[in-house]
Amino acid sequence: MTKATVLNGPVVAAAPALKRPAGLLHWVERWIERWIALVVLLALWQVSTHYGWVRAVFLPSPSVVFGTLWQLVSTGELFATLGTSLWRAVAGVALAALVGIPAGFLMAESKFCRWWLSPYVAFGFPLPKIALIPVLTAWFGMDSLSKVILVFATCVFPFIVAAQSGASLISQKLRWAAFSLGTKRSELFRLILLPATVPSMLSGLRIALPIGLITVFTAEMVTGGGLGEAIVQAQRYFQSPQVYAYVIVTMVVGYFADAGIAWLQRRFAAWATE
Repeated sequence: MTKATVLNGPVVAAAPALKRPAGLLHWVERWIERWIALVVLLALWQVSTHYGWVRAVFLPSPSVVFGTLWQLVSTGELFATLGTSLWRAVAGVALAALVGIPAGFLMAESKFCRWWLSPYVAFGFPLPKIALIPVLTAWFGMDSLSKVILVFATCVFPFIVAAQSGASLISQKLRWAAFSLGTKRSELFRLILLPATVPSMLSGLRIALPIGLITVFTAEMVTGGGLGEAIVQAQRYFQSPQVYAYVIVTMVVGYFADAGIAWLQRRFAAWATE
């Protein structure tokens, strides 16, 4: 029903209030708003290959690429190569978190540790870790160990910086309040520092994990093994559909990794954005 409004004259019927779509319709509208650009890009891709605007050896059609991707999935070839790469990336990031987070806390809580570790962080963070591939390969071989160490060396610094910045932002008044309520100094980390720095550490993870994936894929392109080697081999033999299929896989993996960490942020650190 509409409401009537009197504006110093004749009665004017107000327009009915628009209601937001609910349920499935609302979800479909949000989905279209988010992915319309990707749909348009795929359509342009299909049209350009269908009419021969681009040679297939450089840009195969989406139907061919996704058909190749399905073949890689159905034969299990994709899972073997992708599993190797993911294991290396996750292992390196986990080691980086185990070392980087405590180091960041120490730098935030101890002036001596901050004075001692800051130069190493300043030197190591901007170092292009890909330059270490020949060194690590010579020391640890071309198998997984050298790649895990490379991912660790790349991702440890985001964790250090995230943990240090998060712990440094904790108010001194909060610490005093905890002590006044009977919190022991040995319990300060578990009850105050760790919960308060969860948002910063998840932000560090959101930065470190994609960097770890990029690092391991790049290292595999150079020294072999995993998804990186599969991309290089497909490119070497002009198997363009496989190249694009593997590239799509890397993007999908990165998307779901980021979405998973974003879910963790909403689940365990939603209070930080309120």
